[in-house]
Amino acid sequence: MPVRHRIVLDTDMGSDVDDALCLALALASPQIELLAITHVSRDTRLRARISKRLLELAGRPDVPVHAGREAPLSGGDTFVWFGHEGDGILEPGAAPEIEAEDGVEALCRLLHSHDGLEVVAVGPLTNVAAALEEDPGLAQRIARLTVMGGHIRRAAHGGCEFPPGVDYNLCSDPEASVRVLRAGIPTRLVPVDVTLQVWLRQRDLQRIEAAGGPFRSALARAVRSWTPMMHGIYSGAGASMDTENAAFLHDPLALACVYDESFCTFEDLAIEPAIEDGVFRTLERAHPGAGAFSMRCATAVDAERFRAHFVDRVAQMKL
Repeated sequence: MPVRHRIVLDTDMGSDVDDALCLALALASPQIELLAITHVSRDTRLRARISKRLLELAGRPDVPVHAGREAPLSGGDTFVWFGHEGDGILEPGAAPEIEAEDGVEALCRLLHSHDGLEVVAVGPLTNVAAALEEDPGLAQRIARLTVMGGHIRRAAHGGCEFPPGVDYNLCSDPEASVRVLRAGIPTRLVPVDVTLQVWLRQRDLQRIEAAGGPFRSALARAVRSWTPMMHGIYSGAGASMDTENAAFLHDPLALACVYDESFCTFEDLAIEPAIEDGVFRTLERAHPGAGAFSMRCATAVDAERFRAHFVDRVAQMKL
């Protein structure tokens, strides 16, 4: 039997479609026991309802979903909202029932109730930071924090090299990111420099959809809603996009590294979480100490192997 990792997934479900793809991989993976999903960034009740509907379509309505923090700890209006959230997944007027308990309260309760619980954060770190603010002792209760975020080395795609601010998850609430990554939690970073190398192809999406079922159909609709927006965003930044690129697999790659780090090359690096010129940074230092913390960091990825793994799992998952 595979080793099972008990996790809470903390997500900004509904904007970039990779959160929905991450949930699909979690449900398809026998190594993952999903205890709850918490949501962050702007209309978190809607985000939670998107997750709830996906869980219903996948035959997993038992997984609790919680709305969490809507605004960054850093203040301002830095969280994105594209306006398409829920397209292809939520029927017009639909409002699946979600948990009354707040996402931050749920994190605190679950971490105290379960030994060895891991947190997989694939959105801004606001919920986790708020939970630590309420109970600083939670840092010792998190067995492992896996974060999709960070900008450690060269982040490039389509002939364009991106500045650190391309790391939306951590840069959208820099105070929360500093608070969490300085808390001494055992941390695994899967940074944007690595995740930009992995994407779902149009023919992969066709294979997933052809496998049938309302869950996979909803995923396919959501991806097709996101693809032209994604191409516009990256083209506007000066990157050329392969027309076969249907969606980046940022969040699914981070989730997969929870149960199999071999998809990536990992190094134990000294990382200093800092804010420079108003931008959150994960700065690589020579040694831990003086504000730098030892973290497991993905520095390369076998993109083809992971893409094939993801497609196989989601196409073959039992619904």
